[in-house]
Amino acid sequence: MLDRVLSRKRLLELVDELAHARRIVGPVKQNDHYFYEPVDRADRLDLDFSYCVYGPKAFLLPPTQTLFRFKQHAGTFETTPEHNDEPLGIIGVHPCDVNAIRLLDHAFANTHPDEHYLTRRRQTFIVGIDCPGPCTEGVFCGDMHGNEATTGFDVMCYPLSRDDTGGDVRYGVVFGTDAGREFILYAQAGDPPSVEDERAFERYQIEKQAAFPQQIPYGVDTLPDLLERSYDSLLWQATARRCYSCGSCNLSCPTCYCFNMFDEQELALGTGERKREWDGCQLRSFAEVAGGHNFREAPASRLRHRIYRKAKWVKEREGIAGCVGCARCDRACTAKISSVEIYNQLAEER
Repeated sequence: MLDRVLSRKRLLELVDELAHARRIVGPVKQNDHYFYEPVDRADRLDLDFSYCVYGPKAFLLPPTQTLFRFKQHAGTFETTPEHNDEPLGIIGVHPCDVNAIRLLDHAFANTHPDEHYLTRRRQTFIVGIDCPGPCTEGVFCGDMHGNEATTGFDVMCYPLSRDDTGGDVRYGVVFGTDAGREFILYAQAGDPPSVEDERAFERYQIEKQAAFPQQIPYGVDTLPDLLERSYDSLLWQATARRCYSCGSCNLSCPTCYCFNMFDEQELALGTGERKREWDGCQLRSFAEVAGGHNFREAPASRLRHRIYRKAKWVKEREGIAGCVGCARCDRACTAKISSVEIYNQLAEER
């Protein structure tokens, strides 16, 4: 059920008002590609974008981040944690990226809560824009259920129609949080949905369901069991012969959250910073330990590890799929290795 109906023009006006209190990030076109970038005004956002090359993860989990500073004092070290609590608004987030953020929320909140991530996340306001169909060729978000977001946003906007001139979009709006409700209603923006609006929303959902083709014929729910039976498949070795172990798939993935930590010290060694940076399981050094031992020396074992994390292990541990089907990894892969092809070839073997 819809909570409100709103024009795009009015939505952008609300975003401009939001910019007085928050840093605004959203899809910006650069050389025929879209990227999530900070903007100073809402009219720089392109809400008709197909997909962004990278997800918005970097604004919540920066590629390099200082965790705390330390200095030597009286024979020991004093530490000062560093948290970024700058209010942030991420606008135009597609369902796949909403679900990716939901996985990050779960991973960094459970077992060992990470206050560096959670501080940023608590200060983040998300306005989603739903996808009526696949954003580009090769995506398999429909198979991974990443094309539908029911939580993880403050406001989700469904593009129901355009006006008679083909210009302004009319959005059906669903509130995800109290903050999202206040964002719309405090400004007295939009209108209550009419019966016709609700019918248009029902038609939209039916047409959307039909628009996403099935790429994995055996269904995503079968993947954990399929992988359980495919650990020793020769396919890993055959596919990994093309893999450069460059880590492009890890860096472009919106759900990868592995990191490495290191210290940077000043020359006098009395002060410094502890930092973390993104790491990737496809890099040869990822599983290397003291003494030069490596638990995943072969590219095939690293490829298998990534696929198992995305389709099996993360789901079993977090209860949320580790892959949202955005296919950024496939597009970024210099060797053109396809996750869908791997799943389907393993299914054919079995």
